[in-house]
Amino acid sequence: MLSLPPPQDLAYVASAVGVAVVAPQIQRIVRHPQLSGVSPWTWSITVVACSLWVTYGVRTGSVPQVPGNILLISGAVAIVLLVPARWSRPRRAGVLAATALSMIAVSTRLSPEQVGFLAFAIGITGMWPQLTETVWQRRGLGPSSLSLSSSALKLVSQTLWLSFAVLTTDVPVIVAAVVTLSANGVVATVEASRRRAALDPDRRDLQLVSVA
Repeated sequence: MLSLPPPQDLAYVASAVGVAVVAPQIQRIVRHPQLSGVSPWTWSITVVACSLWVTYGVRTGSVPQVPGNILLISGAVAIVLLVPARWSRPRRAGVLAATALSMIAVSTRLSPEQVGFLAFAIGITGMWPQLTETVWQRRGLGPSSLSLSSSALKLVSQTLWLSFAVLTTDVPVIVAAVVTLSANGVVATVEASRRRAALDPDRRDLQLVSVA
């Protein structure tokens, strides 16, 4: 009978895959600076949520939460500063640092479980700006700077986190993983559909007519 790997192993693999998420996204932004479509708000919220998950991991002894989220914070900050945005990069960096530090300060007054649910509550809002950007704001605009490789890695990472959380009955992580999986699945599906349409002349013409 096939047995599942230990929960801690799943968590470490999930952390490693989660860190790898940022690499293809950064690469696509750098290679296609003329494209928009990546929400800086989504990645800013990721920074804040991951900062709280680090605190949660330290206080609960969930070691896999710590190194992976620290590295993910670094990559997410790079994405926030690289994507085109109305705010200047220094302003973005300052506001992001102030917000993350404020949330960490607040978390010191909460129980570890409350920190987990706070990280969850902030984290589940993170995909909504990207959902809005991809599904509504970019209708008829074709492919974006969103990396499908990054989206695929997110799906793998969150599936592993969900498996870990189910095995360890970690409720905040379970709910966060389910919400993230669902939202990211929608974003990836819509973006992939638009790229297929961009490669199909008939569908591209139809899309242009509908926009006009």
